[in-house]
Amino acid sequence: MHSVRTTMIVFAMFISGAAVAQTPPEAPPDPAAPRPAEPPAAPPPEVAPAPPMAPPPAPAAMAPTPSPPAESYVPPAQAAFKVETPNKSTIKLGLLVQPQFQSSQPRFGTPTSALNGWGENLYIRRTRVLLGGTLFGAFDYFFDTDFPNLFLGQNVTTTDAMGVMTTNVVKNTPGMNIQDAFITWKAAGDLFKLDVGYMLPPLAHNAVQGATTLYMWDYFAYSFRQGNLFGSSGNPIGRDTGVQARGLVAGGVVEYRLGLFQGLRQAPTATDSGARNFFRTTGRVQINLMDPETGFFYAGTYLGTKKVLSIGGSFDFQDTSTTDAYKYFAGDAIVDLPLGPAGLLTAQVNVAHWDGGTTIALPKSTAVMGEAGFLIAAAHLSPIIHVEHLWVTGPNNDETYSGGGLAFWPYGHNTNLKAFYTYRKAQAAMNGGSQVNVQWQLYFF
Repeated sequence: MHSVRTTMIVFAMFISGAAVAQTPPEAPPDPAAPRPAEPPAAPPPEVAPAPPMAPPPAPAAMAPTPSPPAESYVPPAQAAFKVETPNKSTIKLGLLVQPQFQSSQPRFGTPTSALNGWGENLYIRRTRVLLGGTLFGAFDYFFDTDFPNLFLGQNVTTTDAMGVMTTNVVKNTPGMNIQDAFITWKAAGDLFKLDVGYMLPPLAHNAVQGATTLYMWDYFAYSFRQGNLFGSSGNPIGRDTGVQARGLVAGGVVEYRLGLFQGLRQAPTATDSGARNFFRTTGRVQINLMDPETGFFYAGTYLGTKKVLSIGGSFDFQDTSTTDAYKYFAGDAIVDLPLGPAGLLTAQVNVAHWDGGTTIALPKSTAVMGEAGFLIAAAHLSPIIHVEHLWVTGPNNDETYSGGGLAFWPYGHNTNLKAFYTYRKAQAAMNGGSQVNVQWQLYFF
C-alpha cells in the first residue's frame, strides 16, 4: 500500500513538472502506522507568464515633402567657358550671334516712304563677344562688344561733282563697338552693390533687359527713345557712363537702383568752360512679389527658372541750369509664372513719359508698350502678341506698332528661333507698313 501511494505521488509530480501544473498534489490520507517523514515534494516549477505582446512598431517618421522643383520647360542653360583660381577669382567667356532675315515695306520705316514693294535682307542683328567674372570674390566685371546689323542694306544717297544725286543700297559695316563695360563692387552681398562704368541706366524694365534673354525678337520700339540726344557721336542704345548703387532689401522684396551718369555735357561759352553742368540722375524701385531679379540685367522671360511678379517705377532727370530740365518717368509690371505642366505665362507692360524741355530735342510724349504670350511646354513654343502706342505733342505725330509671332525654345536662350510680323501705322501717313523678321539666336555665357 505504501509503495502504491509513493508511486502515485511520484507519477503526479512527474506530470506536474513536465506540464504546467497549476495546483499542488492532494495531501495523502493519514497513515495507518507511523513511518519516517518523507521529504516534502518539490513545488512545481513556476511558469513565467508570457511576456506581454510588444506594441506595434511606431510608424517611421516620414521625411518632409521636398518643395516641388522649378518647372523645367527647356533644357538647362549651357555653362560658359570658365576658369577659376584658388583666390576666388574667375573669368568667363561667351558669345551672342543673331542671324536674321528681314522683309520690310518702305512704309514701315522712320520716316515713312511712299515707295512700293518689299526690301529683303539677310544680316546679323547682333554679334557680341562677352567677357566677365569675379575678382577676389568681391568684385564682378562685365565687358562685351557688338557689331550690330552687320550687312543690313541701307539706302545711301550721294551727290557727284555735277550735282547729280544717286541712291544706292549699301551693306552696313559699322565696326566693332564696346556695348557694356562696368565693374561691380559687392560691398554687402545683394544688399548693396556699386556699379561703375558704361552701362544701362535704370529706366523701365524692358530698357534694363539683356539682349540675350529677350522675349520677343527685339526690344520695344520706344525703350531707348533718347537715342544719342545726350550728345554722343553715335547711338549708345540706352547706355551711359556713370556710377550706380543698387541692392535688394526687405528679404528681396524691394530692389533699388540710383545712379549719376554723364548725360548731356553743357557747351562752353565765351566766359565759361564746357561740361560745367551737373550729371544726369536716374533711379528705379521695383517691388518683387515673388522671386527677385538679382542680376544687373533683367530678363524678358526666365523660362520657368524663376517665378516673377513685379512692379516698378523709374525716373530720369537732368538740368543744365540754363535750360528747362529733361524729365522722364516710367512704370512697369511683369509676370513670368510657371503654370504647372501646361506651360509658362509671360506678360509685360511699360508706360513711359518723356519731356526733353529745352535740354534735349525730345518733345513731350508718352508710350504704352506691351507683350504677352504663353510657353506651351510640350512643344517648347510660345505664341506672343505685341502692341505699342506713342502719343506725341503736336498734330499727327502719334504712331502704333502691333503684331505677333512665335518663339521656339528647343534650348532656351542658348539657341532659339523667332518669327514675328509687325505692322506700323504713323498717324501722318496714309497707309501703314509691315515687316517680317525671322531670327536665330546662339548664345552662351
